[in-house]
Amino acid sequence: MRQPEWLRQFARRLKGARVQAGLTQQQLAQPEFNKSFVSLLETARSYPSVETLLALARRTRTSLASLLFDPADLRLETALNLLHLCWVMDPARHGPEILQFVSTAEVLVPDMPAELRVRAMLARSRAAVAAGRLDEAESLASDAVELARRHQLEGALGRALAIKGTVEGRRGLYPAAIATLERALDCLHRTRSLESEDGVRALLSLAWARWRTGQIGDAQAAYQRALEVATAVGLPKLRGRALVGLGIVAWRREQFDLAVEYFSQAYAVFQEIEDLAEMGRVLNNLGQVRRTQGLHDEALAVLTTALRIREREGDPRGRSATLDELAQVLLALGRVDEAAQAARRAVDDARTVGDQAREAIVQITLARILRAQDRRPDAVELLRGAAETLGRLGMTAEAAAAAAELGLMLNEAGQREEAADYLARALTWRTGHIPAPSPDHIDG
Repeated sequence: MRQPEWLRQFARRLKGARVQAGLTQQQLAQPEFNKSFVSLLETARSYPSVETLLALARRTRTSLASLLFDPADLRLETALNLLHLCWVMDPARHGPEILQFVSTAEVLVPDMPAELRVRAMLARSRAAVAAGRLDEAESLASDAVELARRHQLEGALGRALAIKGTVEGRRGLYPAAIATLERALDCLHRTRSLESEDGVRALLSLAWARWRTGQIGDAQAAYQRALEVATAVGLPKLRGRALVGLGIVAWRREQFDLAVEYFSQAYAVFQEIEDLAEMGRVLNNLGQVRRTQGLHDEALAVLTTALRIREREGDPRGRSATLDELAQVLLALGRVDEAAQAARRAVDDARTVGDQAREAIVQITLARILRAQDRRPDAVELLRGAAETLGRLGMTAEAAAAAAELGLMLNEAGQREEAADYLARALTWRTGHIPAPSPDHIDG
């Protein structure tokens, strides 16, 4: 009977590896094999077990892959493994390494098959998202969508659309994000890939975009589905994020006890997998809920813990969000000078990472503190800048909050005409958007 091609190729590669290592068949066989068995393997007359393959690779000082694959196949397999590794790595922590691995894969296989090229583009896009380079991320994701469509790669198209929709959501283009993510989920469903990490991430991004456009019930349904899939396929981090999303929905509906329950469950998940960044984010949300309830002492304790975690994590953007919340709690407790110090640190952290939106949001808090310190002109100037920045960035709900605060201060100062103008802007910006709460949340 004719031996299978893979066995003949293995026999040839084994003999070559043995000769390259300077071993005789007898030397390769010792101690548990015999010379005749090695001869049978090298002439494709016997099949190796997994244990045998591992022993032979070790003794010839080569890899298992080099015994099983020709050089071209080995390069392709290595590139595939590198791109898979890029996909499972956290782009927020390992962005530079991901880009290096993608570049290595592209050098190994310059004429990559279309599906691998899509994966490479999407790995770069995810790294760009994590680094805040949204123009680059959107361009890469769009190119990946077109390549997948051109080659009729339905599964790859679903992944590409999911990332494109996530980027659109990060840019505040929520209606476009919803449409893109719904198409992504449809592709993933047709290719039976919905119950996967890609599917959960797409559901989380869709839920967040729906929440931002006031579709609270639809957001809850997407978060619930994400929770079910993440639990079923064993994705604890994404399960925790789904619980956070459900907590945010409950918070928005003023179901505070339920929100606290969801956040507590999420914290337990992240604590178990020792994810400090997510732990800090959950505690920040929990502190906000307690502040909303008027439980300022409890909020202060929770936020102080969140700040310690975020300082250990070395996350200036997250630390800025927590310091902003701390400033608001300290202001409510009448500790105005401490509140001012926390708010200024929050502004500095936002500037460090170049986050204009976060800086403008903190400036609203700082303006309230300056007002409490009877420094109304400084507060008004801060709010003018914050409203302008947030409006320019398309963050209309946050811009409305700044404009409303500014309108009230101007009205108190007797500047009725300008006050009316800003209050009218606040109403315009707020229409169709959610003004509160303002959770510390990350999408898929």
